[in-house]
Amino acid sequence: MQARLARHAVERAELELTRVWWEYFQLGGEAGVLEVDAYLYGCMGLPAAHRNLLARAVNGLVRGAPVARVPFSWEIEGSPNDAGPQGRGSTPGTGPRA
Repeated sequence: MQARLARHAVERAELELTRVWWEYFQLGGEAGVLEVDAYLYGCMGLPAAHRNLLARAVNGLVRGAPVARVPFSWEIEGSPNDAGPQGRGSTPGTGPRA
């Protein structure tokens, strides 16, 4: 669900994938651009911390645009690998490497 909402926001705001990936990478994301693309299209999963960094990146890029914000994993009930409100998913930890 988080990936679908992120993809919807990216498409509605007409953001380029490389721009989204760069913002995610600048926040500490470790997944490569192809992995982020695969995640957005539901072909690959990402750990909660990486999903949350990507949500933060997309939300920052669409700020002010008429696009719904991407929720963080702890805001989605039943989200797999939820970082929980304590961790907030701001530190990636282990996951895919770029």
